[in-house]
Amino acid sequence: MSTSFPSPSLLPHFPTSASTYLTSHPTLPGSTITCAILDTGVDPCADGMSDKNVTIDDCTGSGDVLLRKVEVKDGKFEGYNLSLESSDTIFHSKKALYDLLNGSVLKRVKNYNKEQATIKFKQLISEASEVKVENVKSKDDEEKKVNQEDLKESLQQMLKSYTDPGPIYDIITIKRKDTYITYLGLNGEVGSVKELGVVYKFDTLTNSNYGLSSFFEEKDGLRLTITTDAGAHGTHVANIVSSTTSPGVASSASIKSLKIGDTRLGSMETGVGVMRAIKACEDCEVVNMSYGEAVALQERGRVKHELDRLAYSKNVLFLASAGNNGPGLSTVGAPGGMVDSVISVGAWVGEEMMEAQYSVRDVALTKESTYTWSSVGPCHNGSFGVDIIAPGGAITGVPEWCLQKKQLMNGTSMSSPNAAGCVSLICDGLKKEGIKWTSERVRKGVFNTAKKVEGLSVLQEGWGMIQVEEAFEWIKKFKDVAEEDVRYDVTINRVATPKGVYLRQEAECSKKQVFSVTVNPQFGYDDVSPEMQDARSKFEMKCKLSLSTDESWVTHPDFLLLVHNGRNFGIEVDATNLAPGVHTCRLEGRDADDLTRGVQWYLPITVVKPLPSSDSPTIDLGQINFAPSERRRFFLTPPQGATFADIKVKDCRPMGDDASTRLMVLHCLQITPHTPYRDREEQFYLQQTPGNTTVKSVPLVGGVTLELCLARYWSALGFTEASIEVTWRGIIPSPSEITISPGGAGTHVRVMSHVADEVIMPFCKLDKWETSLRPKSSVISPFPGDRNVMLDGKTRVQGLTLTYNLKLEEGTDVIFKAPLLNGYLYESEYESQMGMIYSEGKRLLGVVDAYPEKVKCPKGTITVRFQVRHDDVDMLKKLEDMTLIAERNMSKSVSLAAYATHGDMLVGGKKFGKRIIQMGNMASMHFEVPEFSKMPKGASEGDVLRGKVDYEFTEKTAEGEGKMPGGYNVTYIVPPKPEKKEEPKPFVSEVKDERSELEKMKEDLRDWKVTRIGKKVGEKGFDELYEDCKSEWSEWLPLLKERVRHLEKMLGKKGEEKKGEVDSPPPPPVEKKDLLSSIDFVVKLIDLDALAIWNGTKHDTTDGEVNNKKKEMEAQKKILEDVLGRKCLALIGEEGFEESLMELKKWVKVEGNDKMAALEIESLKAKGLHGSVLKVVKRLGEGDGTKGGLKEYKKSDLLKIKGETLGALGWDWLVEYEKKWEVIEGMKDFQEF
Repeated sequence: MSTSFPSPSLLPHFPTSASTYLTSHPTLPGSTITCAILDTGVDPCADGMSDKNVTIDDCTGSGDVLLRKVEVKDGKFEGYNLSLESSDTIFHSKKALYDLLNGSVLKRVKNYNKEQATIKFKQLISEASEVKVENVKSKDDEEKKVNQEDLKESLQQMLKSYTDPGPIYDIITIKRKDTYITYLGLNGEVGSVKELGVVYKFDTLTNSNYGLSSFFEEKDGLRLTITTDAGAHGTHVANIVSSTTSPGVASSASIKSLKIGDTRLGSMETGVGVMRAIKACEDCEVVNMSYGEAVALQERGRVKHELDRLAYSKNVLFLASAGNNGPGLSTVGAPGGMVDSVISVGAWVGEEMMEAQYSVRDVALTKESTYTWSSVGPCHNGSFGVDIIAPGGAITGVPEWCLQKKQLMNGTSMSSPNAAGCVSLICDGLKKEGIKWTSERVRKGVFNTAKKVEGLSVLQEGWGMIQVEEAFEWIKKFKDVAEEDVRYDVTINRVATPKGVYLRQEAECSKKQVFSVTVNPQFGYDDVSPEMQDARSKFEMKCKLSLSTDESWVTHPDFLLLVHNGRNFGIEVDATNLAPGVHTCRLEGRDADDLTRGVQWYLPITVVKPLPSSDSPTIDLGQINFAPSERRRFFLTPPQGATFADIKVKDCRPMGDDASTRLMVLHCLQITPHTPYRDREEQFYLQQTPGNTTVKSVPLVGGVTLELCLARYWSALGFTEASIEVTWRGIIPSPSEITISPGGAGTHVRVMSHVADEVIMPFCKLDKWETSLRPKSSVISPFPGDRNVMLDGKTRVQGLTLTYNLKLEEGTDVIFKAPLLNGYLYESEYESQMGMIYSEGKRLLGVVDAYPEKVKCPKGTITVRFQVRHDDVDMLKKLEDMTLIAERNMSKSVSLAAYATHGDMLVGGKKFGKRIIQMGNMASMHFEVPEFSKMPKGASEGDVLRGKVDYEFTEKTAEGEGKMPGGYNVTYIVPPKPEKKEEPKPFVSEVKDERSELEKMKEDLRDWKVTRIGKKVGEKGFDELYEDCKSEWSEWLPLLKERVRHLEKMLGKKGEEKKGEVDSPPPPPVEKKDLLSSIDFVVKLIDLDALAIWNGTKHDTTDGEVNNKKKEMEAQKKILEDVLGRKCLALIGEEGFEESLMELKKWVKVEGNDKMAALEIESLKAKGLHGSVLKVVKRLGEGDGTKGGLKEYKKSDLLKIKGETLGALGWDWLVEYEKKWEVIEGMKDFQEF
């Protein structure tokens, strides 16, 4: 047993021969190389990074802040004293710290602040509970008692709803000539940020570091980028490449951190982040990108185009993770496995790593391999997908906010930077020896010298484990061979010109296949690179190639004379005699005159041969003994008519011998055109115990080869044995998807069982609600700054910004989808897509991208700003009217009954019950149309309700799901709203209108004028309009009511000067007595006794004259309530208030009446009943109920009142809390994309 800790295996160098290379080249390894890290961002203060050259930038826009130009007097702004010069230009904005922090830090900080707030709240609640009002003897005592109860209740509600807004920073930037000086201010304390790229810490609680990475001015102001990391991933990756303490593979290499993981999306990469980062890589030698997604198409999209330009025009070596989606075949992601110009890296784990990093108890029971979840080729287009492998685990440095120096991470995210460090060493060595290289020359050296690992297939390891020493010597050996810089584009004659042969279906493998192969030499990205001219001339003179493969089932010519414009030749692939399973080979092209130069180009060939089809619905795949890390693959052809399979996995270890669990991975996958693998895969991690049986149901496409891969997890120890059984199941409905139009005829569906007898009992439910939104506005404009110029240095990216509105009757979660664009990222023909969702107060609620997720939205009008980027304006114009879909869960789902006949559906007869369909038979059913009364509140004509229908009957004891997972889609288009049936109007005797036409016109004119006057209340010009009307209608109550409202708003303000009276003294301020006098005059004009008698008497509503009188009396009462309420407001705290309040209460309820909320709030404030004030504010919610009342409150008004009340209680920390939310809920500008 060794007592020496295996430290070198914490960040392995030995498997890649980097350790051997470093022994012979020990001086500053990688010092001439800059490696770009496209990731979540790198913490320059982290262990391993703090003492090296690290530059940082945020390419996503998540750290962008647009500062507006402001005027500053006497060097003071927002409470800050600034040292200014006369020529300085000042820019300012506010920014919430929490907008910049990543999810991990944010969660920790919010939890801490919530804990601290909870302690304070509980203390206040305890204090409120201790104050008891006993021996209630008066109204004041009763009010005090209620106030204490309200105070306690309000505190409990505030604690329950407490959401920490975090600090709100003032960002102040001074432009002084060509220099920018930025201050971050918080509560009057200014921290100066004077140098571009200098790193600073927000505070000790977050422990997050940040830096200013760019400034540039545009027409709307100054754009500032504050760069923070979106996660620990990027720092860990950078340390693998170049840590000074672990040490990293190329420990002296410089790091250029390019953040592509958007903080607003939880570190998801975006198109704009990736494209900007690619542009920023042009001055680097090596790039690592440990990111990727599944794609529907290979070798397509704008990202692929720019990656090719970067690699072949700028000679940058781009490495990326192959993906962590194995063990099934064809699970490589983009860009790693899908773009030829990118070196795709799989993740290897060795015994030394298991011992040092994972503390595996018995390494002898394991075996070196790729990790179980490391993605496996081939790509859908035939390329092998994985180019090389490297160690896929490391314990190395992470950001300071992790509160630990180092951390274990594993995956292809770790193998890719290990390989990038290896490539950095190779390029550094070549530079130091003065050897010129191109990206293609280095690729050939790496691929031809990679070391094959025993037991791994080419689909797992590609060329094998990268070898630094061997690759370096290889490139040196052929440094004078110009042809090493020539790359080759190899394709076959099939749709979309695949990069290789990939046979997978039973029909493809049942006969010989002949392919035409095209080999085209490429001389640089644009085929005219000056440095390639010599290579071209030599290449045209000596293009003799030897062709070879190591498999007899591929026949091909032995030689090829290749000329500059390429050649075609034929090959034959004969899979007819191959055993079921996976078969691979390369057709390799070598220099016939110098075979030692290795493989110059190759054509990948993969044959996946399924097991022979069987008539039985059940297939027993037998009992299997699994070696360490072993994967067993079975390829089956589901019969036409099968829609899902039940897969039974049994642990065959004897009961009692071993009770420990065995972790196994079941991965089922099919390949269909234009479909990413994630949409056709099911993966399960099974914790198996002896004798245990697990049944999993997976959806299928009949007739398409299904891979069933069962793998022993890479770290599982001990004897593992399992059996597998597959049962085909399913019902085929026609139509497969139900669409119910507004016609009301229901839907007729026929179902048939093709595979076996099935028990059916349809169940249909609608539970999703979609509303289509059209843009309210669209703007196309170019983006400023160098970061928005493409790699050619000339083409500027343009942006289309669309604005949508959605009115919500209640708060709910919403998914905003752009069906035209969603689901495409790397393969998208547009550069990027992003939607930003805002509340009415411009608070950012959430961000959506190519894969939208739900956003929690409050009641009210939601604004969505959606941006699409492209350099071609015509491409953007195609989307100017693009529809956005708002999807919500219905608060109450709608079930649709199925009937055996159309007649039963019409009359509501017997419903379709449980029945057996024998194989080959068919059944028919009719689904009803839902009643309009069951539509969700607010649903409009053209909205769509969606749901699922299941046809199979599922027993509670059924193994697996017992039905097709996910069911079948159902769509219902909401019809026009039914016209309301007019209730028969009660008989009312007709009253003849005795007014003349002139009288009617004058009264209509009067009413119109009063309406116009009402719009000028509290504004200049009111008095002139009022005097004009008063001369004719001096006792018209609606006019006098507007006068009362105006005087109330003008209290303490100067009256309006009369036109034409130049020499007259300025009018005195409006006094309270003027208001009270005006109110009393209105009350005097109303016959209160007659009004009281009327309200207390029942009336004959069939009498026309009585109805007219009723309208008149109701109007008088409403005006009386309004003016008496305003009188009470004016008298609060003064003599006469209680008497006026009693008079008001004769006519209207005050407490709990939102229309009288202003009076309720102000009277409670005057009495110091702050707890009751808080309860009223809570009751008013958004303030909707106050419309048309004494005072209309907006949400911002209520927040202000709440803040003032908390201040009156002496709770300053809660006042600060409310002020922050006032800022967040009342932003002046939308945030930047």
